[in-house]
Amino acid sequence: MKPQHAFEICCERYRGMRALLNGSVGAVDLETPSSGYHWRPNRAGAADYVADFQLAGARALRRPEWKGRLQLFQSHFCGGVEYRRAIEMLGVSSGTFDWWAQEVKKAAGREFLRTGLFPPRGYFRNT
Repeated sequence: MKPQHAFEICCERYRGMRALLNGSVGAVDLETPSSGYHWRPNRAGAADYVADFQLAGARALRRPEWKGRLQLFQSHFCGGVEYRRAIEMLGVSSGTFDWWAQEVKKAAGREFLRTGLFPPRGYFRNT
């Protein structure tokens, strides 16, 4: 498994868990057919995953020279700041932002693989 791919899957699960904790999971639309069962963890498991995602990502990016990459992770990936706004906040060019984002995905993805955040199915089986 490539670290970038593991990061993207974990990030998607992270965003879903954040939405669940914030109460913004969409309501049921009774006019459309169900696509099947949608598993949801308990609130404690969701909160643990959110915290572990943030901590593992920060740990992977703790090098002093990667301060900007850590800010990118916290604002764009964890905070949900939109791409253009995140570039403005960091004060870098779009090319630098894209390069840093790839480095964040590689470094954090490796950490997610190492710590057991990936695959999320395995993480929630253990909680």
